[in-house]
Amino acid sequence: MSVHKKKIQNRIADYLLQREIKHHKRNAKTVSFVHARTIGILYDATHEEDYETIKEYVKHFRDQKKEVLALGYVDLKEMPAMRFSKLGLDFFTFKNLNWVLKPAHPMVDKFIHANFDILINLNIQKCFPLKYLAAITKASFKIGRYESRHQQYLDFMIKTNESVTLKQFIELTNKYIKIIGNGTNQIA
Repeated sequence: MSVHKKKIQNRIADYLLQREIKHHKRNAKTVSFVHARTIGILYDATHEEDYETIKEYVKHFRDQKKEVLALGYVDLKEMPAMRFSKLGLDFFTFKNLNWVLKPAHPMVDKFIHANFDILINLNIQKCFPLKYLAAITKASFKIGRYESRHQQYLDFMIKTNESVTLKQFIELTNKYIKIIGNGTNQIA
């Protein structure tokens, strides 16, 4: 697909998402990490290195007795060899998107309807399918990377430079997630 067609497709997808968000209702509230029981994680799983990073991140939360469901988007038509869903680590691919980049897959539906206390959107590459899911999930408290258009559906945004890596963004997220809702109002 040409770059011009992709831009048009993304604009249409953004427009339709903005319309859908207006009708989307959820019970937004700040949830401290200490009180959170369930955590949802969205991430780009196209590259093996990022997938391995997320596996460790999920383990980090599970070691703290949190129930975690991570949903990765693989920007390919088929799943790479040797990558398969594990308990709490699910995937969808480019093949699971409609013409306006809206994902449709049983794992996606499960994620959308889960009642997460906290949603962490680790979408650092401006991937529309992950943006869409972050916008329409019913999570109580949503965290992600700062982008002015995300103010409609993210409750806490972390401003970074364009070259931030997934590992760096996870470190920043962990820093702030420990502060949020713990009774202090200082963010260093």
